Amino acid sequence: MLKKFANFFPLAIAAILFACPTFMTSCTKTTTVTKTDTLTTVDTVDVPEKDTMVTTGILTANPWQAIYDRASVDGTIEYYVRGGSGNTMDLDNEYITFNSNNTGTYTDNNGDQTTFTWNFTDATDSTLVWTWNVTTPATTVTWEHLFYHDGTIRYTEYYYMNGVSTLSSEIRVPKQL
Repeated sequence: MLKKFANFFPLAIAAILFACPTFMTSCTKTTTVTKTDTLTTVDTVDVPEKDTMVTTGILTANPWQAIYDRASVDGTIEYYVRGGSGNTMDLDNEYITFNSNNTGTYTDNNGDQTTFTWNFTDATDSTLVWTWNVTTPATTVTWEHLFYHDGTIRYTEYYYMNGVSTLSSEIRVPKQL
């Protein structure tokens, strides 16, 4: 009888395992994904990023210099990256200073300064218009889709001056003193 039971036992175990799959569990494997750039390897963490609206406090905290500008100037594509070698325009010395009383100073690449007045035009502070006293009548410059991200202000800019239309995408950082 023991011999019959020994032959039957493995079959009974197999039947129970196949008939009752709810008793079986599976393993899960956790994989760490890494993001590699040219400087470091960093473990990826799912942290939602949120851009911040530009406030008067952020805008007036310091002068802002361009680090990136891609523009269509009367149909001609212009390009600037601070420290880049393939630039088609020079903004190395250009910067903008906003004052809390809604005035400001634009300093061009030669160091020449002109004044302007500025205002946010919507409740979200995502559109800014400045009236630039560089021409007569003054030129109206509009910054749309304005936001603050990682210490930079980013926006789309457009204006029409001396018969030339300009549309650009720009990134500015606090001016290095």
